[in-house]
Amino acid sequence: MAELIFSGETYLFTLAIFVMLALALLEVVGMIFGLSLSGLVDDALPDLEVDADLDIDADIDADVSVDAAGLGPIEGFLAWLAVGKVPFIVLLIILLTSFGITGILVQYAAASIAGATLPFWMALIPTGIVSFWFTAKTGHAIGRVMPKEETDARSRDALIGEVAVLTLGNATKALQAEARVTDSFGTRHYVQVIPDQPDTTLMQGDEVLLVGLKDSLFTAIPNPHANLSPRKDTLTN
Repeated sequence: MAELIFSGETYLFTLAIFVMLALALLEVVGMIFGLSLSGLVDDALPDLEVDADLDIDADIDADVSVDAAGLGPIEGFLAWLAVGKVPFIVLLIILLTSFGITGILVQYAAASIAGATLPFWMALIPTGIVSFWFTAKTGHAIGRVMPKEETDARSRDALIGEVAVLTLGNATKALQAEARVTDSFGTRHYVQVIPDQPDTTLMQGDEVLLVGLKDSLFTAIPNPHANLSPRKDTLTN
């Protein structure tokens, strides 16, 4: 089996698994030091404007008309793949894992049945189909149960004036941190925060007042008044 895993026709599938492990390790190490790799990547990516009422989420196996949804081919594919609903690093880890395992299994089956592995490009076709399908299916399933980070501009603006709690990392002028906040409808949001004043450091666990929005980052100040407190759902883990 070891010879198969590291053979010329299979090593790229094995490499995908090692890359996945490295990404997972980086994410864990980042969380230990208060830095969210997935948050940094998601903030660097452009927002994908997708109507939440699309049937993409209802049945991933169904054919989706991206023209009818007002999306181009690329945007439609990304929406089908759950980009924007789940942190990109999570989707990448799922894709790399399914790609690596499926590719190795395809080559193992070929070697067992035909006595020889397939050329890489032949194994790539079924592996790519299965891994992208599995990633989309799993991504949408995760997206339905994980807390949503609101991307609608009007909804984000409505969070200004709310009190949030820093949940991951310390926020400085050069380094953002993750905060949890609840809107007036009781919906919990996870947002990225930087201090409003460049010489201020906001510490993990602090209550902060969201006072502005710069691109995808909220600016915040320490909670200035004792009578201002986060909504109940914000304080609940």
